[in-house]
Amino acid sequence: MENGALYRKENYDLGNGVFLSERQVSVLKQLGLGLSNKQIAHNLGVAEPTIKMHVSSLLRAFHVQNRVQILLKAKEMGFI
Repeated sequence: MENGALYRKENYDLGNGVFLSERQVSVLKQLGLGLSNKQIAHNLGVAEPTIKMHVSSLLRAFHVQNRVQILLKAKEMGFI
């Protein structure tokens, strides 16, 4: 997926009818930069608990148990 490309729902299809939201994609990209929840929250102008919620939803969406696994799976699937 090309960096800077416009968000397109069909580009973030995880299968079985599960798609990443635009906000989840934003959080995923910042996770890929190695940023903390606090840094991501600041960058996106939201509260840190909101980022924790998005990370939790990414864990469920990718069927993994930690942030590193999110990134490995996302890279394997071509999302980052």
